[in-house]
Amino acid sequence: MSEMIVPGTYIDVRAEGLISAGGVATGIVGIVGTARSGPLATPMTLSGFAQARELFGLADNHASPEDGAHPLTLTRAVQLAYANGASTVVAVRVASPRAASASFALKNGAGNTVAVLAATTPGSWGNDIQVSVSPAKAPARIVGERQTSSFAALTYSSVQPNPQNRIQVVRGDTRRVDTFDLVYRFVVREETVGKNSGGSYQLAHPRLAQVASINSLLVLDSSGSPLRAYGAKPPSGVTAGTILYDLAATPALNEVRINPNTSELAFAATQAPAAGQTVVATYAVDHADPQPGEVLVTVWNGDLDFAPGEAPRAVAGDVLTASYLVEAADCVQVSLTHGQLKESYVVPDGRTLAVQASSSRLVRVVPDATNGGTKPATDVAAFFGTGSNVGGANGADAGEDEYAAGLEAISNMLVNLVVLAGQDARQMGAVLLSHLKATEETDLERLGVIGAAGSEVADFLGHTLADGRLVLVAPGIRNPDGTDLPAAYTAAAVAGLIAALPVHTSLTNKSINLPGISLSANRGQQAQLIERNVLTIVARQGLRVLKGVTTEGVGQPFSAIPTRRIVDYAKYGVRSAANPYLGRLNNSRVRAALKATLDAFLTGMVEDEALTGYQLDVTATRAQEIAGQVNVVMTIQPTFSIDFIRVVMTLQ
Repeated sequence: MSEMIVPGTYIDVRAEGLISAGGVATGIVGIVGTARSGPLATPMTLSGFAQARELFGLADNHASPEDGAHPLTLTRAVQLAYANGASTVVAVRVASPRAASASFALKNGAGNTVAVLAATTPGSWGNDIQVSVSPAKAPARIVGERQTSSFAALTYSSVQPNPQNRIQVVRGDTRRVDTFDLVYRFVVREETVGKNSGGSYQLAHPRLAQVASINSLLVLDSSGSPLRAYGAKPPSGVTAGTILYDLAATPALNEVRINPNTSELAFAATQAPAAGQTVVATYAVDHADPQPGEVLVTVWNGDLDFAPGEAPRAVAGDVLTASYLVEAADCVQVSLTHGQLKESYVVPDGRTLAVQASSSRLVRVVPDATNGGTKPATDVAAFFGTGSNVGGANGADAGEDEYAAGLEAISNMLVNLVVLAGQDARQMGAVLLSHLKATEETDLERLGVIGAAGSEVADFLGHTLADGRLVLVAPGIRNPDGTDLPAAYTAAAVAGLIAALPVHTSLTNKSINLPGISLSANRGQQAQLIERNVLTIVARQGLRVLKGVTTEGVGQPFSAIPTRRIVDYAKYGVRSAANPYLGRLNNSRVRAALKATLDAFLTGMVEDEALTGYQLDVTATRAQEIAGQVNVVMTIQPTFSIDFIRVVMTLQ
């Protein structure tokens, strides 16, 4: 839009005149390896080594690995990368098919499986999860129970009356939402029965429901011991008498009559409670029929009664949703502990446990198809993987297929350096090189850093790699306790060092943070290693990089690491700068603005001493104009190269 400044003078601000190249990442390190915990084949961008330990667990003893033969690699490699300056690490855990999640089967009182709890990720970490099942001390909360047919009862009981209990019905034909007031048939437990004005024992609630499985009376002596019991669930060693509800009946020996209208008690003449004795009652209380807008909930079985005309109808597509509490006596508390992390769930059965634990950091719960609706047995305290349960396994013997899958997980991500943790060039060189070639084809260029196979100079010299995107590192690491790590871990340290340096900075003679090296090459051996394009760490006023080279070979354009990084940086920068122009490249004015933006970016590289000079052309044929394409041709001279490197890019 043009804006008049003074009469006859207008300024037109074009958006493309404000475009500059965005920031270009140069130090993102991708590391693929094995670990004792963490998701598989899932890239995790770490905030630091502390998060790596939390996600993937500690490394095992390299000399004495957990599975007896294959050390875990990922956490150790991540630690070395961070120790040498890496700031952004994308870690991917891989595992062989032998990996397994530790599990524990919860049983019910009959010994049938209620639910199987499995650690969230495979690995030996799950063997440290402790599970306990105990009687619940608080009610369970059922949230969002959904019914589309029957509507006769809630799934769980006994229901605990509570103001937070909710029942809603969405009417299928009108989409109207009806929210009901809840009234209850409920249970009074262990009420100490008092006498009325006539001197007879009388329950506090006159509207008694005749429920044989609930109603009970106890007569206790002065010390609280039961003398007689009537109705349901008599104490051990006490024979239960009978409760009568017929007003015309006269109680005989071991009988008591409850007036269903007044709840007044009448005992057999010879069994009336004497002075000092106490009557304790547990009984069901009835309720009047529900009024419009009410739902009558029977707490002991979950039955639902609606006012006439208000019950939901399946044929109309009605949906009932309920949230309510279930009495603690009908629930258990399942507790899970792993280190400092503790989780606790109060549930009536395995299905509810699966719902409540759906966001657990420790487990995934699969309820049993047959017995998932039953309550787990209590008095359980055990570790996952014990007894007949499956123990966790790390799958530390991951092979080419698993590492290739891990690399594929980061193939579409912005990553500048790639390390296969614990793997050497003989084992995985071809896998890494294939990944580097594939990502170059998709404009996601990166360098690979890998350790040399073997432990002697002759082993290092025997490699067959020759590629400008691959860095081969030797020797291995010597720990303070005298144990050695292979050169595969030195590669992780070198990757961290590269990531910490600007693209145009040479690694030659740069210090590296390692406890020691497993082999000290003499001058003749050092010359041989340089000739064979091995990035070697030497002891020279500390530990240093002998020469920062790729495996491409002396005299080749990308034999120096900075040259490869500079060209990749230039290509990423051109794409970043060109992105806002895409879709408008059939306009010559826009192409000219693109060239100006690219000129500014490349000039900045010259000022930063990444380039000593460049030439730039931005052109398009008539067919490319119609298609919205443009050719960008850069001829650049990286600081550490005597060659001019020509880069041709087609943007669209």
